[in-house]
Amino acid sequence: MIVAGLDVAFSNDFMALVIIEQGGDDKIRLRSLDTWRKMDWHLWKESMKEKQSKFNIDEIYVDHTNNQSVVMELQELGMKVQGVSFSNSSKNDMIRNATKLMVIGELIMPEITRIHSKKQQKLASELLLQLQEQEIKHDSVHPKLMHPKGRHDDLLWALCLALYGIKINNQGISVISSIEYSDYEEPKEDIVRNILNRLQGSGITITDAKIYFPNKNRVDLL
Repeated sequence: MIVAGLDVAFSNDFMALVIIEQGGDDKIRLRSLDTWRKMDWHLWKESMKEKQSKFNIDEIYVDHTNNQSVVMELQELGMKVQGVSFSNSSKNDMIRNATKLMVIGELIMPEITRIHSKKQQKLASELLLQLQEQEIKHDSVHPKLMHPKGRHDDLLWALCLALYGIKINNQGISVISSIEYSDYEEPKEDIVRNILNRLQGSGITITDAKIYFPNKNRVDLL
C-alpha cells in the first residue's frame, strides 16, 4: 500500500509531500520526499500529477485545517484524497503514533548515506532533524507541540499524515455474534466452531472472543 501525506503551506512556509509504502512484511518505508515554496499553483498541480503517475499512490491525506480547496483540486485531478483537520489533540496522537512505529521497528527510516539522490538525502536529513526538534510547551491549558523559531516542521507533519493514513486503513473489524444453545450447559467449543464456520473465507481474523452465559455472573475469554 502506497500512501502520501501533504502538509499545506501558507505565506513563507513550505508545502511538503511524504510518500510511504507498507510492504508485504508490514514494514513502512519512505518512498519519496518533496517540498515546494512559492511555486506557481498550476506547476505544482502538474508536479503532483507526476508524483501520482510515478508512484501510483493509493490515497493522499491532506491537512485541510485552514484550506479545503487543495483537497477539492486534487480530487478534480482524479486523485483519491482525504482531508484531515489538525488540533492539539490530533497532533499529539500523530506524533505518538510516529514515535511508536519507529521504536517498535515498523517504520524504517533510511540510512542517509545509502540514498542515491542528493535532493532526497537533504530532505531525509531535514525530516530526521524535524522529528528531533519537536517540543511540548505547557504554557497553556492544552500542551502544544512547537518547533524552534526560524525552523520548519512541514516534512514532519506530512509524514504524520501519511502514517495516519496507513493506520486508519489497517483498522480491524469487530464482529458481534449472538448464538443460542439449549442442548449444552457451557458450549464453549461449539460456539467457537460455529463462529469460525460462519466467517470462513471472509478474510476476517478473529483475535479474541468473549462468551457471556445467561443468568451467570461470569465471562469466559478464549
